[in-house]
Amino acid sequence: MKLLCTPLLSVITGGTEHMNARPLHLAVLALSATVLLGAAACTGSSSTGSGPSPAAATTAAAATTAATATAATGSAGTASAGTGSSVSVPSLPSTSGSATSTGATSSGSGTSSLPDVTTSSSSSSSSTPPPAPPKPVVPTVAASPALGTTGIAPRTPITLSARNGSWASLTVTNAEGKQLKGSLNAAKTSWTLGEPLGYGATYTVSGKAVGANGGSRTVKGTYETVTPDGQIDASISPDDGSTVGIAAPILLSLDAEVTDQDARARIEKAITVTTSPRTEGSWAWIQHDDGIGLDWRPKDYWKPGTKVTVTANLYGVDFGDGMYGAQDVTSSFTIGRAEITKGDINTHRLKVYRDGKLVFDFPTSFGLESDPGRVTHSGTYVVMSKEYLHLMSNPAYHYKNFPAYYAVRLSNNGTFIHANDGTAGDQGYDNVTHGCANLTTENAKAFYDQTMYGDPVEITGSDIPLSAADGDIHDWAIPWSEWVTLSALHPSNSTS
Repeated sequence: MKLLCTPLLSVITGGTEHMNARPLHLAVLALSATVLLGAAACTGSSSTGSGPSPAAATTAAAATTAATATAATGSAGTASAGTGSSVSVPSLPSTSGSATSTGATSSGSGTSSLPDVTTSSSSSSSSTPPPAPPKPVVPTVAASPALGTTGIAPRTPITLSARNGSWASLTVTNAEGKQLKGSLNAAKTSWTLGEPLGYGATYTVSGKAVGANGGSRTVKGTYETVTPDGQIDASISPDDGSTVGIAAPILLSLDAEVTDQDARARIEKAITVTTSPRTEGSWAWIQHDDGIGLDWRPKDYWKPGTKVTVTANLYGVDFGDGMYGAQDVTSSFTIGRAEITKGDINTHRLKVYRDGKLVFDFPTSFGLESDPGRVTHSGTYVVMSKEYLHLMSNPAYHYKNFPAYYAVRLSNNGTFIHANDGTAGDQGYDNVTHGCANLTTENAKAFYDQTMYGDPVEITGSDIPLSAADGDIHDWAIPWSEWVTLSALHPSNSTS
């Protein structure tokens, strides 16, 4: 009987012209040959219907061994079978193909179809284009005030912002090229000027804001500041480093009177009063001897030991009528012990209390009550100054250069506590003076030595109250409910 194994192997391998194909192809060939040759061996039969022929089995084994050996060595060649015969194993063809074989016919057997072996490859003729690169994001820049603004005040807040981006660089320089101070926020999206500008100057802004994907915007511009018609100086009382009494007000003195309500409000906003412990108080625009001035006082007397700092950032502030603040001024001072002097016109006594305890009780003679021009006015005075010798004159009452020793000034209308031994017999009994409180020289010296600026002196018993007509300092003569309304920042004074 004749087997089909050899023709089948030839069909599968497709010839020998590709014997030098790659090892991977040979490995596939070895596997395919084993399967197909085994199948061929199994389909072959003898006329008697018994198992496969030994020759077929031998041929299959030889073919498998040869194919495997060739795959392992990676080159075309032959492998010897146990029978001494050889089988050539070519490489797989590079094109697709198929092979079929029809088995021999004999009595008791039919035809057998071998499976197809097919290789194929394909490629796409079309591809998706790459996505377009993202577009650059150009930041939007905003300036407040707008770049190019002229006539701005030196303390005008200046801010430059970058939207959809951040600042890579930003400078503001003066005409000499000096860079001004400024600060960026954490995200670098907003820059704020950190110092006042000068008067009548031009400043150049240069910067670059960057956005995503390489976008950017360059910024260039200028600011011009106002040229004032004049500049106003200021000073603060109490003096820096001083210790004062519990009734001392804060006096901001200006060398020109400010009448514009909006300008007054700008001035108040430029001043801070910092106290420790915290103290309730308010500014008030009131009459002074030299015109309207700005005073701050607490609602009640200061607490002893209070630390006070006044910071008036008046440079660059618009005072109205083309006038601007000339410079900043500051003062830090301390409140001393709590000393209150109380004078009673009816009892003719002057009592001094320190930290709540009576330390002096002086017999006194006050102003003559029957004469409105001489009577001592009732109210809370403030010790303003002390002079060892003060010469007093009052032409209306026919005296000039009267020597008053140990003179303690209470107001600018001529009210003092001073020595006058000429009224010693009346002191404690009658009021005979021209408005002052007379003490003996000994008692006047004792009072003089321990009193200080800012101590309150409360006088009671007179029909005429202390007022602005008495001159400085009459701050405590104004009730608190009225005092707060004298601030330009009080709602009742708003012009908006």
